[in-house]
Amino acid sequence: MNPALPGVVLVLLCSVIEGVAQVCLKRSALAAVGKSAWIALGLAFFAAEALLYTAALHSLELSVAYPLGALSFVSVAFFSHWLLKESIDRRRWLGLTLILVGCAIVATQR
Repeated sequence: MNPALPGVVLVLLCSVIEGVAQVCLKRSALAAVGKSAWIALGLAFFAAEALLYTAALHSLELSVAYPLGALSFVSVAFFSHWLLKESIDRRRWLGLTLILVGCAIVATQR
């Protein structure tokens, strides 16, 4: 097993958590009531992300982990489309696909 694999998995998890946190902050911006609850939830997700990312750095080089963090752009787009019903045009999907390809290249460069 590749010794960097746990770090890659943690960075992937961090990207998903980032997407959820961003949706929480967007919900706080849209909410007429309960803004502070959405903000607190978003901040809690950001704190969890920071802890997991730090753990990822134990088994992953920063020069690999940081570019993989671009996957958060993909997760934010996915969650905003799915949960907030935001539209994403073909051009943006193409850009997100290029991010996925770039991250795959970085993650498998050993």
